[in-house]
Amino acid sequence: MSIISVNSTTLAQEFSAWLVPVHYAEAFTSKNTVKGGRVILHPFFFNDTEHLTNPRHWLAINAAYWCCVYREAESDATQVEALAGLRSNYYVAGALGVGEIKALIHEWWRATYELHQTPAPNYSAVIKNPSFH
Repeated sequence: MSIISVNSTTLAQEFSAWLVPVHYAEAFTSKNTVKGGRVILHPFFFNDTEHLTNPRHWLAINAAYWCCVYREAESDATQVEALAGLRSNYYVAGALGVGEIKALIHEWWRATYELHQTPAPNYSAVIKNPSFH
């Protein structure tokens, strides 16, 4: 098992694509670990600031991060894990009424369908369902 991390340069590009304000991106990276050109998720990351409270920006940060995780995935299991992260953000964005992020994730999902073959976030990416006896 490995710790989830992504290339810091790629993540910065994703932050830009998702229109994450610089001060939010800096807060995110400062609350995680940056080492060897990688941004490593801290096991107890949370936003404890009093001024960086825009849900749109935090959802965009998480979507950007999980898109990077998907891009760097080297196995089916890590791809499924990344899709699950994006799926969670998709439904949380809907629950919080952040339609822009929900729509952007939906568009990413549609654009990358040929890679993951999962038609929509409400479909399972698990190739073989476990059997229970």
